[in-house]
Amino acid sequence: MQSPHGIYLRQLLTLAGNRESLSPLRIVRLAWGGLTSITAQPEIIRLLRLQPYAQIARGDPRFAFKYVTLEYLAHGMSTPERAACFLWHYNRLHATLPKLLLRQIMLGIIPIFEISKDHHRFTVTIGMSRPVNNEGEMSLSLLVDSEIVFTLAFTIVPGRVVKSKAREVLLISRIQGVRGRYDEISLATKSLWDVAPSPLLLAAMQGFGMALGINEFASVSSTTHRYSTDDEHASHVESAYDGFFAALGVPKTPYGYFSSPIPMKEKSLALIKRGHKIRTKQKRAFKEEVQAAFASFFEKQCAAAAPLF
Repeated sequence: MQSPHGIYLRQLLTLAGNRESLSPLRIVRLAWGGLTSITAQPEIIRLLRLQPYAQIARGDPRFAFKYVTLEYLAHGMSTPERAACFLWHYNRLHATLPKLLLRQIMLGIIPIFEISKDHHRFTVTIGMSRPVNNEGEMSLSLLVDSEIVFTLAFTIVPGRVVKSKAREVLLISRIQGVRGRYDEISLATKSLWDVAPSPLLLAAMQGFGMALGINEFASVSSTTHRYSTDDEHASHVESAYDGFFAALGVPKTPYGYFSSPIPMKEKSLALIKRGHKIRTKQKRAFKEEVQAAFASFFEKQCAAAAPLF
């Protein structure tokens, strides 16, 4: 039987043979990344033999190597840490979700929450991150009339990777609107009780975490985002992450991640200005509705997949 390292090299050569996949320099970087994470390769190979991961890897050879790239998840992670995140996420899903649901998530998107208002349809979906797949393994998307306008990407990772005492956390690595969809984003915010896409999708993610018994989330910041050293994106990253979580009162750890329990604690209504409390209650009620929809859906699915004793 071929060794895991031999299988890794064979897959790398297959990828190298596809000229449209990656440049020669990129192949060399992937090979070096594989060498620095050599202890994880047997586990990666075993994981990629499972369905539907094997099907994904056959269709996109880059799937097996994404964790060795410096752009994967967060700036400052070591290759072994990135490998640990990749393994944890996909092992957790495979062990927790029904196989049919896992296949649907990996190969498509699943609508979990939908509401019609002001003559438009607003939908929140979950699925595997694509086409940008190195900024988080799963994506929550807000759709307006069936068109994606905003995305939040996250990964289930071991807590130690972000220096958390929790066994596992949901790590947010992408919060981004779709280019050219500003009007639809504004429409959604106005129609949905002034709840912007970022907090809306954050509520959905927390519902997912609650269903899986994950009690903490973390997010990259302007110092740990993959574009943290890119001056061109610096202002956007600081606003989308530091500004957003600071406004919510989510603290930043000394290690460059924002961190919060799930569910996140809301600011006391006593601190809300007079005249804003009714609107604040409406916004919170709507976010709780979305959170509950995700929690309920995945709680039922996880219960169905649980072994009977």
